[in-house]
Amino acid sequence: MRRPTSSSHRCLSSLFPVLLLLSFSFTDANARQFNQVQLRVYEKIDRFLASAVDTLAVFADFYDLGGFENELQAADRAQSRRYMYSLIAALQDTGLKPFYGLEDGTLVGYWHGSQNQVPILTYREPGNSGYEVTDNITTAATADGLLKYYNVCLNATNGQNSTCAITPDRPLYTSCNNECALVPCEGDGAVLCPDYDILELSEGENFGYVPTTMNCINEDGEFSQTPGEILVESPSGVIPDGDCTFMDGTLVSRELEGPFAACGPTEEGGNGTTTTDNKVCSTAFIGANDYINYDPRWRGWYIDCKKALVPQFSDPYIFFNFGAIGITYTHPIFRTVDGSEDGQKVFHGVLAADMELSDVTNFLETTFIDTNYTVAVYEYEEPYYIIATSTNGAAMGSVLVDDPLVRCPAGEEESSTCEEGRMTIENFEGTIPDMILRKAHHALLELEGDEIAKAVQEDDGDAASTSYVATSLTYELPGANLKWRIVVTTPVEENPDDFIEEDDGLYAVLAAVGSVGCIICFLLFLAFYRRKNEKAVQFADLYFTSAFILGAAVINLAVFAYLGKPTDQICLTRLWVFFMLTVFILSPLFIKAYRIYRLLGRPVAKAMNAKINNREAWMRTIPMILIQALILLIVTVIDPPKVKAIVDLDDLNPQKSIRCDTETYLFAILQGTYDILLLVVGCTLAYLTRNIDPRFGDAKALFFAIYNIAFTTLMLALIIVFVDITESGQVSLQFIGVFWATVFSSAAFVIPRLMAAKNERKLSQKRQKRLLNKYESQRKSRGDSSVGGFNADDDALHETEDAIKILVCTANMGNAPPTEESMKAWIPELGSSYEVTPFEESLVVKDHFDLIVIGMQEATWGSKKQRKREQAQAEGADQVSIATGLASQPSIKGDVVLDDDEISLEEAQAKEDNYLAAIEGADTVLLRKMIKEILGGEYTNIASEQRGQMRQLVWARSSIAPYIKNVKISGENTGIGNVLANKGGIIVSMTYQDTRMSFLSAHLAAHEGDNYYKARCENVYAILKGGSKTFDIARKNDIDVALSSHHIFVCGDLNFRTKFDGEHTHEEKFAMAQDLIKAEDWHALYSYDELHHGVKRDDLLVNFKTLPCDFNPTFKVNRVEGYDYKDQRVPSYTDRILFKSAPNLPDLVKQYAYEPCEEFITSDHKPVRGAFSLIPNDVITPRSVEGKFRLTFSQLECSDLPQADVSGTSDPYIKFIWDSVDMAEDSKAINFKFWQRKVSFPRTPYKSKTLNPKWEDKTMTLVTSGTEMNVHAILYLSVYDYDFFSDDDILGSLPLSMQQLVTMKPRESTKQIMVDRPLERCGRFAGRIKFKLEISQLVG
Repeated sequence: MRRPTSSSHRCLSSLFPVLLLLSFSFTDANARQFNQVQLRVYEKIDRFLASAVDTLAVFADFYDLGGFENELQAADRAQSRRYMYSLIAALQDTGLKPFYGLEDGTLVGYWHGSQNQVPILTYREPGNSGYEVTDNITTAATADGLLKYYNVCLNATNGQNSTCAITPDRPLYTSCNNECALVPCEGDGAVLCPDYDILELSEGENFGYVPTTMNCINEDGEFSQTPGEILVESPSGVIPDGDCTFMDGTLVSRELEGPFAACGPTEEGGNGTTTTDNKVCSTAFIGANDYINYDPRWRGWYIDCKKALVPQFSDPYIFFNFGAIGITYTHPIFRTVDGSEDGQKVFHGVLAADMELSDVTNFLETTFIDTNYTVAVYEYEEPYYIIATSTNGAAMGSVLVDDPLVRCPAGEEESSTCEEGRMTIENFEGTIPDMILRKAHHALLELEGDEIAKAVQEDDGDAASTSYVATSLTYELPGANLKWRIVVTTPVEENPDDFIEEDDGLYAVLAAVGSVGCIICFLLFLAFYRRKNEKAVQFADLYFTSAFILGAAVINLAVFAYLGKPTDQICLTRLWVFFMLTVFILSPLFIKAYRIYRLLGRPVAKAMNAKINNREAWMRTIPMILIQALILLIVTVIDPPKVKAIVDLDDLNPQKSIRCDTETYLFAILQGTYDILLLVVGCTLAYLTRNIDPRFGDAKALFFAIYNIAFTTLMLALIIVFVDITESGQVSLQFIGVFWATVFSSAAFVIPRLMAAKNERKLSQKRQKRLLNKYESQRKSRGDSSVGGFNADDDALHETEDAIKILVCTANMGNAPPTEESMKAWIPELGSSYEVTPFEESLVVKDHFDLIVIGMQEATWGSKKQRKREQAQAEGADQVSIATGLASQPSIKGDVVLDDDEISLEEAQAKEDNYLAAIEGADTVLLRKMIKEILGGEYTNIASEQRGQMRQLVWARSSIAPYIKNVKISGENTGIGNVLANKGGIIVSMTYQDTRMSFLSAHLAAHEGDNYYKARCENVYAILKGGSKTFDIARKNDIDVALSSHHIFVCGDLNFRTKFDGEHTHEEKFAMAQDLIKAEDWHALYSYDELHHGVKRDDLLVNFKTLPCDFNPTFKVNRVEGYDYKDQRVPSYTDRILFKSAPNLPDLVKQYAYEPCEEFITSDHKPVRGAFSLIPNDVITPRSVEGKFRLTFSQLECSDLPQADVSGTSDPYIKFIWDSVDMAEDSKAINFKFWQRKVSFPRTPYKSKTLNPKWEDKTMTLVTSGTEMNVHAILYLSVYDYDFFSDDDILGSLPLSMQQLVTMKPRESTKQIMVDRPLERCGRFAGRIKFKLEISQLVG
């Protein structure tokens, strides 16, 4: 009989290569590496599924061609079994298990075993279960019809007899309608199907079933129960020498004889002994060791195929026999109605092949076990049930009974609320790869447009965790009820160019770039700032330019925040550091440009009304800084930058980039807008000021700097946006740009100014040389003595023209602008020496003072009323330019003499005055103008310094100005925290005719009481210590200015008070002072002076001198003429002048006037001034000496030295330092600090951890050379604390006069001296030094 053929299986099979091509034809070239993996998975699944399709197609063809005599009914059991077993053997690697079921209930084929190694041979006789069982049944062999099966069943555990009774746990059975008459099939009316129902056992019914048996097989796949030839599974694999047993090991011996369908039909002419059409045989149930109620007709795979009537795959389901999950491929077969002329098709049954999904899992696991790829296959539609994974993750698991899509909580898997069910990708968990697959699934669901891949992170909260690239491919068989999703993930390597670590060569390069940029900018700052007193630098708006250059130096160091692997904290730090430093740099630059434009870039009338002093200018920088801080604060709170793992999926070789990024564009929008605004404003200001006179205002430098920064920023932005560049490349470009912008912009400010200053110095030197020649000629024409020719103890020197007259003035200005009358009452007009009352008229040998030193405290004022008054005074004064005034006479700034030939700013006089007033402060300009007008044109301002509210100015008469060299300014703040400059001191040092002079103006801590007295003493120490590095000998050897100066003068509001003995109320002390004042008992009042007693007790300023105050106390008075004391304070001598000279030089200074200025009325202090006569060292004839002198120091020891180390001790040694004398040591000391320059002076070994060192066995020998000994030749014995890793700290010094040491009595050539003297340090005693000194004269 010819069977109807179906081409559906051939069409389905031919779709595989087409689908494969279509699946990859639209993929991007960038995904090729993933395509290879997906292709392998795709091909495996294709081969896996195609094996079933192709196999059953061949099976069906063989059936259609009449290959089975009995149309696969029970009689064909042996033939069909052999056929199917040959298929299993041929397709062993696929795990294919073919079987079939027919409409009469027949089931023949192989199922998967529990271990999926030995297949289970299954068989079911034709017939409907649900037959009624009666009590008179005896044996199945004699029963008619289906009742013969009732007693066939055995217990699978022990092989005991059992009945094939339908039970409630498996209640289904099949019941024919009208003897299963043919009716149109549900899926296709042109095909006929037997008419039957699938029913369920009702309560009280006693029905039997036709059993499906599971049978042992031999190595040929045949039914067998022969001991020793059964295929069994063992640890070593499948072996063919096992036994067929029940579960308890009982051997199966089943030879049930009867007329079973498996025996075949009775041949025509048979013996007629059977009551059916079947033969009688004993092999139908041979090897059967399990019996179940299973009818293929009520299984889902059968029902679905019968409904569709085309080949298809079932949805994955749990296999009946042992709970494994798999799919079944079904292929319908048909027959024709006997005698039908038109070949009416009748649905005959279903060819099927079980495919356990573990086979796919095994393939994936085996294929990708040693790779970086992870693969998952799951259903395309929700709820995304798992098909297979390369992680061996279970596709089955414990789920909630009430919600099978939810995994059971851990530990509750065995409870009644849970059951075995399928796992979805949503609840897939276990290993990290499983978790990654789940994340990949969620990410891939969000694919948009042309996207073909997504990146997922192992830990979303940790960017350093592994990143993966996930791609998805759809596997679909149209019309076959199968659509799966294949997901492939692979970890991506970190991009080595994302961050710069220490072992990266770029690390050293960028560190060098940042360091070099910082150093260059800092050196430019030092070179710029050290010339701060020169006109060329003053006109450059010193403080704002310095702020820009220092900021430029610091921002170069910001590169170190960008080196190394980022963290969330580092990302935020980078944001704040870089952008805050940027605005700190730009704000002074912009305000500088704005102020230049306001003061110099507009008409004079408008510019004169613009008052932008330094304080106001600094205040204008605050809004820029606050806006930047606000932007960063908003971003920090709302969308802070965090470390993010970014994978560039468009790259041919995707890599993980770890970088700082934000979730939104908030920062980019806010910061970008602000940066653009800054650049536009800056460029506009630079453009508006481009043509301002280049001699002041830095217009050209501003123009270059701002446009350089703008251009660099723009170029970097364009490169980063439009050029594919790595993160490390961006950092490199960023800080190369920072280097370029900062270094060249800083250089644009500094180099032109330094060149201008150099030119000024050259011109000044020429001027100085002309003046020197002029004054030397004048001296000779007057017949003055040549330099030298006098002895140091000759008082007549002070009555000669060689003695210079010095006026030291000090005033606490009371934070109020002084009147011209008050200033003239304090500072003599035209510097006249006759306005000062001298102690000795003979000392007034000159009409004018040569040097006038002015110290001021509380010398700033800022109220609106005061500013209006100041402005009125400035506008009402003669229009004298500050710069022109300075230029009208030789003017020294530091050690530079200025020349009027180089300055020609008359055409910009008004603007210049206004500009200087703005940048220096109107009070500064007012004071300088006022003093200049009082002193007249013969005086030059050689030093001017303001430190907070303190000021010091030094004016030199033109007769000595050319000889003044090396003007240095230093100082120290002692206000709150030793930072604020409301208290402290200013030191101006200079050299005149080989004489080192220093002038210290101080404002010490206020108020009465012992604690405040101690604070004032500490203030003096701090000022002398912090401002000591002036002269070379002081700077190189850390000797303080009080010892390194030949003469030092201290003045100021020292704030020492009147302190009466005993306990008194304030009112009593005020009355006592008033009584002494009324009695003019100055001696008694002075005896209660704190400073007088402090100097006597050596609390401060040891070896300093001050004359008694034979005048009224200067504090605290009402601002009127005379002395009207306020009762809030006890009248005191707070405003003082002291002085000190080096050994052998005290006689070279004489104080010949010391007086207050009672007509000064604008302060609550009365100023004080003192007049001095000073003999320069060059005037004194050096002492002639015969031969050399040997100085031998022995028995050296110190005691009570200061503590320098944290251990409470010191490591002292003595260094022998000589000044202004030629001297050498017989042997040189070894310097163990090999990284420092070799010491210039000899020293003793250091003594460890002691404050009382002794060098008993150490002798130091020094030898002089030369034939003259200067009056100012000094030998310092300085004690230092040795520190191996840092500079040594000086503990104290003892200065000795070399002239005094080598002076011998007549006919003496040697002498011995035992010295036991205190060491000095910053105006205090610092322990003692004791030694024996032998001095020998070496003749010849």
